[in-house]
Amino acid sequence: MQKGDELIVVGCSGAGGPAAMMAKKLMPEVNVTVIRKESFFIVR
Repeated sequence: MQKGDELIVVGCSGAGGPAAMMAKKLMPEVNVTVIRKESFFIVR
């Protein structure tokens, strides 16, 4: 992915949350958006 691209992750309850965090760690220049239904989520 290139700088400025967006990665959208749908769901956090399973592997979505860790996948979004890992994607941001590996590709800091990419905008990561998480779409979730849960009313709460532990953010690191």
